[in-house]
Amino acid sequence: MLKKIIAIIPARGGSKGLPNKNIKLFCGKPLIYYTINAAKKSQLFDRIVVSTDSPIIKNIAEKFGAQVPFLRPEHLAGDKSNIVDAIVHLLRHLQTKEKYLPDVIMLLQPTSPLRDLQDIKKSYELFCKLKATALVSVCKTHHEIWHIIGNRLKLANPSSSKLVNRQERQDTYKQDGSMIYIIKTRAFLRGRDFLPEGTIAYVIPKWKAVDIDELEDFRIAEVLYKNRKYFQKLEDV
Repeated sequence: MLKKIIAIIPARGGSKGLPNKNIKLFCGKPLIYYTINAAKKSQLFDRIVVSTDSPIIKNIAEKFGAQVPFLRPEHLAGDKSNIVDAIVHLLRHLQTKEKYLPDVIMLLQPTSPLRDLQDIKKSYELFCKLKATALVSVCKTHHEIWHIIGNRLKLANPSSSKLVNRQERQDTYKQDGSMIYIIKTRAFLRGRDFLPEGTIAYVIPKWKAVDIDELEDFRIAEVLYKNRKYFQKLEDV
């Protein structure tokens, strides 16, 4: 296994869909706690770093054991700011100020509290086993992709218009709410892309694939989290 592995948790202070969502109490603890805690328990990382523009998030993240070496500048913290630019800025800061450049980045969104330490460990084991450059977590989906044109539905892929039983369809997958991205640092800095050609997939159960963006997502995720032991048992059947 490669030596220097950094977990980066991006957590802007602003959110239009759900204000202060990254620190909103989720089952009794700030939402960001669950990602920091899973990263710590995995014991994979030499550094767990939160990228934020918020002093409040900084204090909470540090309380739970993450590092926040600086506050993200304003131009990288807006609704339309590119997360890739923020990560590049963070890596360059660490390299310039601390002479630290990791071999591997694992990007963990704090809006995916159902991701646990086993997902983190198993995805990294797969990444290493296949000697991959990059990995992204995905989940199965059986939904067709539609467009709406003049209030009429149109399949994005006309070749899939034939009606077939769900059991007969080929398995299809989608990104699961950005639970996990893993990439070699130099490949990321070279291409500025978390999904370069040849990216491998780590499949997670669909029930874990909740990305909290609005209050409805938040409440659904709480129900799933409280009943996670039930869903975990179903996985073993």
